[in-house]
Amino acid sequence: MKCGKVLGLNFCHCRFYKGMGWDFESRDFPNVKRLVENAHRHGVRVLAYVQFSTLYYETMLEEIPDLADWAAIDENGKKRTYHGDGYYRWMPCMNAPGFEPYLKKVIRIALNEGGFDGVMLDNAFMSPCHCSRCTALFREYLAREPDPEHRFGIPTVRHVMPPPPRKPAYGELQDPVEQAWIRFRSERLTTLYERLYAFTKSCNPKAVFSANICNIRRSNMANSAALDMHGLGACFDLYVSQSGNAPGLADGCIINRIREMKLAKVLSTPILALCDEDAGLSDEADSKYFLPLMEDAVFGGIPTDRTVMKPDRNRVSPELVAFRRPLLKRFNTTLRENRESFSAPTYAPLHLLYSRESMMFSEKAYRAVLSAEEILLRNHLPYGLLPTAAGKPLKIPSACSVLLVCDQRCLSESEVAALVQFATRGGRLIVTGESGAYDPSYRQRRENPLVNGLAGCGSAVCRTGVDTAPIKGTGWTIQVGAPTDGGRRLLEEINKLWQPELSIQAPATVFAEVKRSANTFHVHLLNYAKEPVAQGARIGIRGKHAARAVCTFAAPLENRLSSPVAAKTSGEDVGTFELPAFREYALLRIDCPAASESGRPAASTATP
Repeated sequence: MKCGKVLGLNFCHCRFYKGMGWDFESRDFPNVKRLVENAHRHGVRVLAYVQFSTLYYETMLEEIPDLADWAAIDENGKKRTYHGDGYYRWMPCMNAPGFEPYLKKVIRIALNEGGFDGVMLDNAFMSPCHCSRCTALFREYLAREPDPEHRFGIPTVRHVMPPPPRKPAYGELQDPVEQAWIRFRSERLTTLYERLYAFTKSCNPKAVFSANICNIRRSNMANSAALDMHGLGACFDLYVSQSGNAPGLADGCIINRIREMKLAKVLSTPILALCDEDAGLSDEADSKYFLPLMEDAVFGGIPTDRTVMKPDRNRVSPELVAFRRPLLKRFNTTLRENRESFSAPTYAPLHLLYSRESMMFSEKAYRAVLSAEEILLRNHLPYGLLPTAAGKPLKIPSACSVLLVCDQRCLSESEVAALVQFATRGGRLIVTGESGAYDPSYRQRRENPLVNGLAGCGSAVCRTGVDTAPIKGTGWTIQVGAPTDGGRRLLEEINKLWQPELSIQAPATVFAEVKRSANTFHVHLLNYAKEPVAQGARIGIRGKHAARAVCTFAAPLENRLSSPVAAKTSGEDVGTFELPAFREYALLRIDCPAASESGRPAASTATP
């Protein structure tokens, strides 16, 4: 652990319980405790790795003879195995009576005997289980419906069976029994996490409770994994979101973890967005290593070294430590010396509605959000997600200059009313596709109350078309290609409603995050391409005092310190700054004395 201190790391994950049964794994417990004690001596805190969704029966059956009763059962009556091919890894049934107490036992040992500073549940998801116990609980859940014949089309639910996996796996989920199965499982898993969270805090109020719930923006997660992100915010101190989203370019797609970080931010849970790739010691290793770290720092994740503690020849690789030490030093120095620019509040004048029921039941709604995000990212328009759920009030932030509702189909009456009220009071609203055409159970309405309510509203745009981008992957890795027609129509609609105070012109492979403190903009530009960004990227400032704006440019990873950028003005209220070339990352600071707090209705159709 001394190398962890040398590298400036302050937290690590350590092996503790891998799912093989505590009797078997306790043989290594003395070594684990020594590692934790050593880490603490060097100021490094340690989270205990706890396997959540695997029962390694070959060793665990020695300790728990009735372990088969803990195993999840598939629709064919067979034991469900990890990803279907790990024959030696049974998936657990979350409703098995012995499963939760055993996890609590393991957590208690980690915190009270092992000295760990918290736990990290790995593979924290649940595949569907069709055992008799889950079937009975599901029927009890269905029986809460006061009028089952109206809801499900059958007079009794006493004989309902859990639905089998559908093909295609996602699509449009309008079967009411299938919807109830999704809700039932996600609610059961959420309440299990709530109990484990409370138990962890009862062992040690300061302990960190975290879980690896994999890519939190992947498709169909409520159905396939029983994970409802809208309900998980209060269950964890920290999300680990492991995925294949190692930042860079692949087949015309700009792979990134920005979507995960933006969702975690609005759900008020810190995120360790863990890309499942080791930069290694290749010729490109320095840039491949810096890009995930900078993406974390810029977009709100927790900067993480993926493999520095990975054993190599029964020890930590000295070559890897020697290579990464100066890189981490440069990275840490960049953050320390620019603390204000990283910690300032995020500036997100554009918001994208992120409807719980639409994401849960409609692949079309899910893809519409991914496509709209891609348009905003490639055109450097700062945005944030606005999560909403039926049964909860929709609160639109006062700082929202434009709200995009992109094919969010399954909206409640109260959500529709909040959107109509927002627009009729002057809020700028863009509605596309079939947003509002269905209720939260994906039942079609006779008329669309959202479109009808916005008729004649000058600050709203409604159209049946949906902005699209080729989406090549929505699972372990999210791959979205260049938007159709560059997203021209959506950009024009935004521009007609709103004139941005800050505009950014740069290659599509440069993504921007903007933060704001008082009258200062902090613009972070991250280059996802291998080629450097040539001179010519521009920042535009519009407003009453734009001519007085002062801009400085820095490329700290290239040891290029902050220096002034000359302004080119075109009129009293417009200023433009042309940026020098940079390779990986650029930081702009723009001071705008007495700048206005929001954009104004546009008088022209200039591209944002």
